[in-house]
Amino acid sequence: MNNNIDLFKAFYDENFKILNSKINEFNSNLVKEENELLRSNLEIFSDLNTNGKLIRGILINLGYKLMGNYDISYSMNLALAYELFQTSILIHDDIIDCDNLRRGKKTVHYANYENYSKIKSNYDIMHLSNSVALCIGDYGLYLSNQCIIENYKFDKNLGNILSYFNNIVLKTIKGELIDTILPFKSKYNLLNDDIEENVISIYKLKTAYYTIIGPICLGMILSGCDKYKIEDITKFGEKIGIAYQIQDDILGIYLDGDMGKIVGSDIKEFKQTIMYSYIDKYKKDYKNELLQYYGNDLTYDSINNVRKIFIDSGAKKYAENLMNNLYDEGKDILLNINWISEENKKILYGFIDYLKGRKK
Repeated sequence: MNNNIDLFKAFYDENFKILNSKINEFNSNLVKEENELLRSNLEIFSDLNTNGKLIRGILINLGYKLMGNYDISYSMNLALAYELFQTSILIHDDIIDCDNLRRGKKTVHYANYENYSKIKSNYDIMHLSNSVALCIGDYGLYLSNQCIIENYKFDKNLGNILSYFNNIVLKTIKGELIDTILPFKSKYNLLNDDIEENVISIYKLKTAYYTIIGPICLGMILSGCDKYKIEDITKFGEKIGIAYQIQDDILGIYLDGDMGKIVGSDIKEFKQTIMYSYIDKYKKDYKNELLQYYGNDLTYDSINNVRKIFIDSGAKKYAENLMNNLYDEGKDILLNINWISEENKKILYGFIDYLKGRKK
């Protein structure tokens, strides 16, 4: 049994219970809106704001703990704010990706589309549904800011917290922009840059900062930590975050269901991943066959054909090797950070092993 994973899971389980309770309380107050048009969509938002893994919020508490703070009750509201940010920006992401499911539930735009499609009208239902979802996503983003300000308005580190938080939001949006434009330019051969460089930029901006670096560092900033400690965690988190996203892309194609999304959605959306960029750069003899399925409506057979192409070309193995090397590099960086206590290092090692071992 891996003792480090056990330590991380114990920290995770303890934090999850408290944070989940706080989110449920927040959600119940959120839907007390009198206006039915507002309340009905805030109910959808609240529903999507439940049953998440809460890993980012819990990493905020871990960052706070790294600085020697063992009572994480003070950082819990910052964790809540970050989970609100997570729910909100995924609403926008779902519109961009045309995804109908999130966490196994109907996305905001799709729930509205289903609702309004029952009404006989010449109005553009899809436009209405997307517009409502954009508004709800925007609302949630500012809710997260409001949550930070209300709970830490007397904290001397509030300015640094807001500045860093908004920087994470900006980086996430930059990553989303590249991720949105890159498939189109790649599909129609309009790209002058290397696909893999752009893919790594997406992984860094959209995942490493948003999922690993940002949460841990926000918890540390709440304690008023030194700049060099933020730099250490940034180097560590960049390796782990990129590895995490590579793993997510592999699971998204090779795992049958249970990820809360449609299986193979990345293939249908012509998503650019390390596996796709490997074929484009190194194994062009497989590309024409891949393009028969990539970006098209999928059947189970076509998904299996794409899986086989990635295996036969070596693309899957290339991605797995890069992922494992990055996880190892992250561990090496952590080993040499001397200001983190041994107990907290074990929790972070356990976190890495937890990510590596996940199946969804």
